[in-house]
Amino acid sequence: MAFNKILGVGVALSVLLTANSASAGALEERVKDTYTNPPITVENSDDPIITPFDVQLIRPENYSSYNAYEKSFSMDPGNGSDGNLWIKNTSSDDLWVKVFVNGGNDPLEVSVKKGAQKTISFYVGVTTSYKIYVYSKTGHKIEMSISARQF
Repeated sequence: MAFNKILGVGVALSVLLTANSASAGALEERVKDTYTNPPITVENSDDPIITPFDVQLIRPENYSSYNAYEKSFSMDPGNGSDGNLWIKNTSSDDLWVKVFVNGGNDPLEVSVKKGAQKTISFYVGVTTSYKIYVYSKTGHKIEMSISARQF
């Protein structure tokens, strides 16, 4: 009796499995139909892209410390002829920015008033190295946002 029940269940399962079998060919056709469109489309392939990307010299960041901020970078005219250094002072007093060009001893010194922002622009004719030094003359905590780019 138990043998007949097991045999009946086995026959029933085999009928169900053969009725819903998936052949490799059918599965391949469904996958093939799914990927007929390319994942990337080009609107107009006749228009060349000639706009250069900005080069991030100092990635946008927020800085908060009692220590001075110091960063060096180089600008190559192959990356564009213009550059910007942007600073937003969010600290409780004025900040001072020194910009050293090619390790020179006579830096450009600029103040950034409390709550203000300032952009310093550069023209790049030859490969030039810069060192940015931001500090406080009163010893207060430096809190600022800063970024630099070349384009």
